[in-house]
Amino acid sequence: MGSNLNEKIDSITDQILKNKKRSNLIVDLIKYASEAKKIQPCVKSIGSLCHIFGSYLKEAKFLLFLNQNELEMFEKNSKNLNSDEKYRLWMNQRLADLKSLMLEYLKNNSSKNPKFQTVKITCINGLFDLVKYEAQFKKVEENEEKHQIPQELLENIMDAFLTTELNEKLIKKIRSFLSFWDLRYFILKYMLIDFYKKNHVTETVLENVLSILAAMPDLVKEEKPKTEPANDAEIIDKAMEQKLYVLKRENLAINSKIIQQDIHRKLFNDCFVSFLKNQLSPKLYKKLLIKLPEKLIPKMTNPLMLADFLTHSYNSGGLISVLALNSLFILINYYNLEYPNFYQKVYQLLDSAIFHSKYKDRFFQLLDMFLLSTHLSSVLVAAFIKKLSRMSLTCPPADLKFLVLFTYNLLIRHPNCKILIHNKTKADILEDPFDINCADFKNSNALKSSLWEIQTLKSHYCAYVSKEIEKMNNLSQAVEFQLDDAFENNSYEALIDMELDSNKATANCALNYSLSINAENDGFYDLQVSNLLKMN
Repeated sequence: MGSNLNEKIDSITDQILKNKKRSNLIVDLIKYASEAKKIQPCVKSIGSLCHIFGSYLKEAKFLLFLNQNELEMFEKNSKNLNSDEKYRLWMNQRLADLKSLMLEYLKNNSSKNPKFQTVKITCINGLFDLVKYEAQFKKVEENEEKHQIPQELLENIMDAFLTTELNEKLIKKIRSFLSFWDLRYFILKYMLIDFYKKNHVTETVLENVLSILAAMPDLVKEEKPKTEPANDAEIIDKAMEQKLYVLKRENLAINSKIIQQDIHRKLFNDCFVSFLKNQLSPKLYKKLLIKLPEKLIPKMTNPLMLADFLTHSYNSGGLISVLALNSLFILINYYNLEYPNFYQKVYQLLDSAIFHSKYKDRFFQLLDMFLLSTHLSSVLVAAFIKKLSRMSLTCPPADLKFLVLFTYNLLIRHPNCKILIHNKTKADILEDPFDINCADFKNSNALKSSLWEIQTLKSHYCAYVSKEIEKMNNLSQAVEFQLDDAFENNSYEALIDMELDSNKATANCALNYSLSINAENDGFYDLQVSNLLKMN
């Protein structure tokens, strides 16, 4: 039945493409496209309709209306129109029906059929195809930002896209269109100026805006080589033409904003700052902080605009502080942001509770990066080493391996702190001078202490922990231990698998009697050792 319907759709499409008089069959295709439960015929019908309208527009078999006023004028005077005008009106109305149908499919979140995503992908492709077809009939006027692209259709697409529930496939698809300079320019400008005015801002909308901004391609500024070969203008124009989806290079001014990537970055920067003005839920707030370092900050023209936002996040404490760490460090390290007492704040975040957070791996990877410089003072590094060692006493066993290796790496990286391994100060171990509750690492007296906690771990009930402690004898080596494997296997599942997979030697029992029953005297006898031993 499905194959017959598909063949029928192909047949109708061929008839319409070959003969303009068969255009009335477009109604049948729209009917098939409206039946969303039949996924394959629906997708095929939408693709066929977009192809038909695109072909008709290319061949000028009907003309678009310049604006809504012209369409309304035709509809009011429909009785007085000649046959060509009626055909033009009818085709524009059917094109409007197709657009409306695809936009509704794009907004639809109620369908539970997993294959419905195919319909949404087809609608995105079809709508952007219509953007290209309609743009070919726009007049080239002085104001290039308004008159060379069907702005209304593009805005409707973004409204539908940003109000639906997105997944990775849909984001990947829209990202492929955002790689075109002209589409990206007009979309960013719309998101900055009019989007929030036209749409009710919900959690879904804000989450989608964040996903689109994070997925925005080709905005990371690349350094130009010092010596560039002489460029052929024709080659440059040809390469630029491939980066334009709708517009033609010859129709754009030499200094057009549409082809200036610095303008795109400025729009992106303003869009993101505008996004931050909205009230964000805790879930979205965390998601934003996670995406900031790699997917958002590199695309901004002025990341220092985030200084107040990140400082406030960092001072909030808890998980938010941990997630804001990386972005704040980027501003300090690469953009010369002055943040006094940064390491003191990191030191305060170091707490046993971090082991029960799902972002613990991220935190320790960042901490490793923060303590990478060999120019850090011994007082600072010793305080971190000592606090990590103290935390190892209450650390979950699954995390002990990477925590101990992390401590070893700090000792290898900062040789001046090796005094902590065997501090010759004759102080009672019960009077450890290190104050773990001191918020200021400078006054924690870490260098006056020793790593007695590591010695304690040699008696740990987990065998692999005591084995890792033995590596302390190899701290004379210059190469640090690899932490990748330790980070990946720091779960209870990995710990249990490690114990189950380990080859443990099994010793034979000292005695292995084989006993049998003597039926005659109802006694037990050891037949292998002695018939004289009777066990009553």
